[in-house]
Amino acid sequence: MINLIVIVISAIMFALLLVWWRWPAFRTWIEAPKYFMLRQERRFDERDAAGTAADSTQFMAHRDY
Repeated sequence: MINLIVIVISAIMFALLLVWWRWPAFRTWIEAPKYFMLRQERRFDERDAAGTAADSTQFMAHRDY
């Protein structure tokens, strides 16, 4: 029974890999979540960088030496 499950899952993965390699439109659809996540991460990094620059300036202005 376990062998059957492993064979079926392996066949599904091989089929997906074959389709991914053969059709670029499918590749774009399959990789869309990755690019969506990377766009979000870039947006958050830009927001954090802008906020960090403003925060560090305020921190240095109010710091007691």
